[in-house]
Amino acid sequence: MTSSDNRIVEGLRSTTVYTFGLIQSQLDSFDEYFSLRDKNRYLQAENTRLSYENSQLQNALLENIRLRKLLQFKYETGYEFIPAKVVGNSPQDFVTGYLLSTEDYQRVRKNAAVMTADGLVGKIVKKSGKYLICQNLLDPGSRVSVRIQRNRELGIISWGGGNTFRLNNIPNTVEVLKGDVLFTSGMSQIFPPNIKVGVVLSIKRNSSRLFQDIVVHPAVNFNILEEVFILQARKQDESGS
Repeated sequence: MTSSDNRIVEGLRSTTVYTFGLIQSQLDSFDEYFSLRDKNRYLQAENTRLSYENSQLQNALLENIRLRKLLQFKYETGYEFIPAKVVGNSPQDFVTGYLLSTEDYQRVRKNAAVMTADGLVGKIVKKSGKYLICQNLLDPGSRVSVRIQRNRELGIISWGGGNTFRLNNIPNTVEVLKGDVLFTSGMSQIFPPNIKVGVVLSIKRNSSRLFQDIVVHPAVNFNILEEVFILQARKQDESGS
């Protein structure tokens, strides 16, 4: 073999090694991408779980201060957070909400609460094939029992037009302040307690009416949701733990 032939062979070898190296580099990039995606999803779930626990602890702290039983406080979430992607809007003739996709769709039950780290989104109202339909809180038929965090007063949240809620059933005699935070009351078999729902935006009293007219700004920005978490109650064992 001539020196010219040797140069050609060496050139082919170099090109082959470079090509395989480039392919391997691309494969490593793909692996890294999917690994980072999984890690990001896990961190989002953890962020949502911790946000919910923080809300629980805030409310528990206020309650325990009133009851003077801080040292006896025990807390456990009791829920699994199932991630789901928002893949579209729900059928307009059904409810205002979203079409959700999740690998665990078979485990999700009807009426399961849906939330993000910011607060309550709504609930699962129907399964459609491999998809789930979530009714959000902007649906005219949506109702949620809430408490005002500061004074523990109970009320009902409903759609207030546009991207706002209305806080109903709060008498004129009750003090409500702009900026008051509302959380789910727990007086429901659907929504667990202490999930943030919104913040009081404005209050109007009318002497001819029994209840105040209260407008609430949602805790969640319903226009930018991409991923949510479905709250699935953990099954208890025979011992009840």
